[in-house]
Amino acid sequence: MPRHPRFVRHTGIAAPFRQPDLESELIAPVGEELRDLHAVHLDGGDVHLDAHRHDGSWTGRHAFPGFRYRPDGAEDPDFVLNRPPYRDASILLAGRNFGQGSQQAFAVIRLRQCGMRVVIAPSFGPVFHDDCFDFGLLPVTLDERVVDELADRVGANPGIAMTVDLARQVLERPDMAPVPFRIDPRRRSSLLQGVDTTLLERLEHEAGAEAMRERDRRLRPWIYDNPHRRDP
Repeated sequence: MPRHPRFVRHTGIAAPFRQPDLESELIAPVGEELRDLHAVHLDGGDVHLDAHRHDGSWTGRHAFPGFRYRPDGAEDPDFVLNRPPYRDASILLAGRNFGQGSQQAFAVIRLRQCGMRVVIAPSFGPVFHDDCFDFGLLPVTLDERVVDELADRVGANPGIAMTVDLARQVLERPDMAPVPFRIDPRRRSSLLQGVDTTLLERLEHEAGAEAMRERDRRLRPWIYDNPHRRDP
């Protein structure tokens, strides 16, 4: 059964990284150094992600490498995720068109592996946005002015945690009014239950399909009594 981590409510440190039009390959470059992406594996249909902090572990090293490191390989202290308290961030406040491009799920996987559970942005690349729901990463789309205000508040008080409540569809921090957001109902149900949308729709319509089959069986019993027939 295809599954991913459930998302109901998450509280964590938010990090502002408002780089606009960020391509997914800049989040997770694909090359020989990333061959260990197979650490994300399927076991009986379940997706397993080994999440880490931004602590120099192999997963953290490969997220945003062009921003995280200087040419000599040393950490760039100006990069937000290299600074406390953002090293422990699990919510990213991003710029417009975050994750644009056609790269497959590598960018989402890397963000999940380095501890991210939520990305908040004015807009997302469509491939990145769709991939988020397959790996339990919540993409929240808000007006750019609202994201800017959130980033300003986070910058002023970086140690205050933010809560993202998918059940209620609201963002909360002690120093601000609640911020509502909307997620496609099918996608929201998928994350709340921890199953992909295809399986969710199958489960939702299974009872109706069975009732339809039973009605048809009563109307055309000779079809179902055929010994050579195979039920779907």
